[in-house]
Amino acid sequence: MHPVLKTLLYGLSIFVIYAVIVLILRHVINHTPTEYEYFGLFSRKDVLLGLVLAIVLTFTHERKKNL
Repeated sequence: MHPVLKTLLYGLSIFVIYAVIVLILRHVINHTPTEYEYFGLFSRKDVLLGLVLAIVLTFTHERKKNL
């Protein structure tokens, strides 16, 4: 598999895991944001936080792998 594709899949999997955890926590504590902007499930802040988390963890993973 191409290394760039592996990196993208790693980042995407981090984002998906984050999204599942957010949905589970919202369901458990019965908290819903006032505005759902994406798919009726996520607010803009959730998506931005997930993207930042995925980028930072992917970057860290790649640096560790190259050492």
